[in-house]
Amino acid sequence: MILRTLATVFRVMALALVRDRGALLMVFALPPLMFFVFAEVFSGTEGESLELRVQVVDEVGAPDTRALVDAMVADAALAAAPVDSVETGMTGLRGGEVDALVRIRALPDDDLDAPPPILIVSDAARGLAGPVTAGRVQGVLQRQFPELGIARAIALVDALAGPYTDEQQELLEIALEELASDPMLVEEGTSGDGLVAREMLDGVDPDQGGISYYAGAVAILFLLFAAMHGALSMIDERTSGIVDRLVATPGGYPAIVLGKAAFLTVQGVIQVALIFLVAGAFYGVEWLDRFGPWLVTAVLASAVAAALGVLTASLCRTRQQAQTGSSFVVLILSAVGGSMVPRFMMPGWLRELGWLTPNAWAIEAWQGLLWQGETVAQLLPAWLVLGLGAALALVISLLLARRT
Repeated sequence: MILRTLATVFRVMALALVRDRGALLMVFALPPLMFFVFAEVFSGTEGESLELRVQVVDEVGAPDTRALVDAMVADAALAAAPVDSVETGMTGLRGGEVDALVRIRALPDDDLDAPPPILIVSDAARGLAGPVTAGRVQGVLQRQFPELGIARAIALVDALAGPYTDEQQELLEIALEELASDPMLVEEGTSGDGLVAREMLDGVDPDQGGISYYAGAVAILFLLFAAMHGALSMIDERTSGIVDRLVATPGGYPAIVLGKAAFLTVQGVIQVALIFLVAGAFYGVEWLDRFGPWLVTAVLASAVAAALGVLTASLCRTRQQAQTGSSFVVLILSAVGGSMVPRFMMPGWLRELGWLTPNAWAIEAWQGLLWQGETVAQLLPAWLVLGLGAALALVISLLLARRT
């Protein structure tokens, strides 16, 4: 008898799942798709596969430095793009179009007292960009110009142990000439220490860049979760029959949809304010200094999250569909948009795809506002995209509500 009951329950649930095509799709089709997206996102976070946007500027203009620039451009891992001036490279770095800038500011030589001839400048908000770029630059030096690192090592030994004899000096010069003509004579592990240095953009506190980034990333992530959860009441109203009474109210069901979106927007602004209060109190994020632009960003980010929540609930027929679908939407948007992993660490195609998510625009707006000091004019594109996204999702929801 127990087995018969179990078989009956199993059969009823199986038939319900098979007949609910939306739930069937979300249970069996979406998990593999989500795995693919997350695998692509996290596969780009390893140092060897990290696709960085690197620029290189030759401040010397000598034949040796031009050859070094050509080697950095041709290297598959570094793939640096040459720029004409430091100002151009720094502008791209501050604007987020560039992850690291390689400055060749002197001819590499064996002068130990001189500053390192190659300087890597990176934004503290992109923590891995500087070390990874420095490692790849050193790799280019080791493979293409091994004599530079050896010459520095020889000079260091000379400074510590005393000058070489004339015979030793002659042999060293011959060896360096052979290395310059045939880089393969040097083993893979040869170090280029002393030739490359790293520096943070404008000498800022490196911790603040990451904190301000994740304040925005976490804010938009939980805005989406809260909005999706709050909009589930629309499913309950339809299944319980309450929607029939709501249609008879002034404004009809569209007014109810707008009211829910407005509440979720206000709720979202309060939620974001609490996140930034913690960021300001414990980590020194100075968001109150630019409260006006911060509030505009918070309202628009909350509005687009609320509109997407209402739209998802409008598209789903059952609560099971809405719960699974909303989780899928939030996780995919957050993964691709940079809430889980910074977008600069993703493969190039996925980084560009992130611009289709509200997460990327909200994070860029808060990052530009709190970290890069962008003006209102510079923030307008992100605000415009967030506002248009919220309006489009809300219009579609209202069109769906007319059919209710």
